[in-house]
Amino acid sequence: MKIIHFSDIHLWDGVLEWRDLWYPKRLLGYVNLSLRRKFRFPPEYARRVTARILEQEADLVVFSGDMTTASLKNEFKAAAALFAPLHDKWGERFFVLPGNHDRYTPVTVGDLRYERTFPYGAMPGADVRVRVLDVDDEWRVIGFDCSRPYMLRSNGHLDEALLRQLDDALGDARLAGRSVILTGHFPYATPSAHKESWQHKLIGEEQLARLVARHQPPVYLHGHKHVRWLFRPDGTPATVCVNSGSAGLDAPAKEKRAGFITLTLDPDHGLTACLAQALSSDGAAWETCDLSIIQCTDAAYTERAR
Repeated sequence: MKIIHFSDIHLWDGVLEWRDLWYPKRLLGYVNLSLRRKFRFPPEYARRVTARILEQEADLVVFSGDMTTASLKNEFKAAAALFAPLHDKWGERFFVLPGNHDRYTPVTVGDLRYERTFPYGAMPGADVRVRVLDVDDEWRVIGFDCSRPYMLRSNGHLDEALLRQLDDALGDARLAGRSVILTGHFPYATPSAHKESWQHKLIGEEQLARLVARHQPPVYLHGHKHVRWLFRPDGTPATVCVNSGSAGLDAPAKEKRAGFITLTLDPDHGLTACLAQALSSDGAAWETCDLSIIQCTDAAYTERAR
């Protein structure tokens, strides 16, 4: 099973929407975009990454959230155009989830902007926040949406209802004899060099870690933190956590620069290979890093250039 995983592309638009301008995060987000974010996420990087992914062959392509910056209509429109060729090529095997930036304000959530723009990425029901896709006879993708708007923070929230739905989905996969590719937007554990701040972490991450420890999916694919890593947390040694990093960020460090990850999975042996492709420092070429050697129970991680 070959998987391409990317996340956090953060397309942006500089025109404010007045309808929910009263919402504190709307104004703060605009200030952040004007002073900082628009310089860190050049639109050309997003186009280059998706074009590079289109050149690849894979059984499954996973996008784990944050296609937009502030859930603006023009941002979703741009994301739909950018992702259309991926959906044309892979169909339902282009598996998309929303991130916290795609659930930016109560108005954008109430308008169903994500669902209307990406019906193929919508949850199966209004009160259901878990999606399931059988990729083949051996592998099943289980994706969950724990993103919600907060006035000032950027947390996710794994509440009891979502926890039960996710527990049921993982249990059903075990009964069906299928290996699980679990995916969400937020990490439940991070390497020691990249600890998550309280205002950005997943509320309920301990419950998710316990659920993962009980069901032992081979991999958990996520984004949110804009740095690529691969490691086995101490509490869930049977599961490899894979953060694809950002697909749109311009950064000096290679592990943070715009790119994506390609994974190879075997139902008997789990993750057997993991390659990261990232734009070079000048954005003119591609660099590849072999992450398949990372097998750490410590919260550290390393990268070997290839």
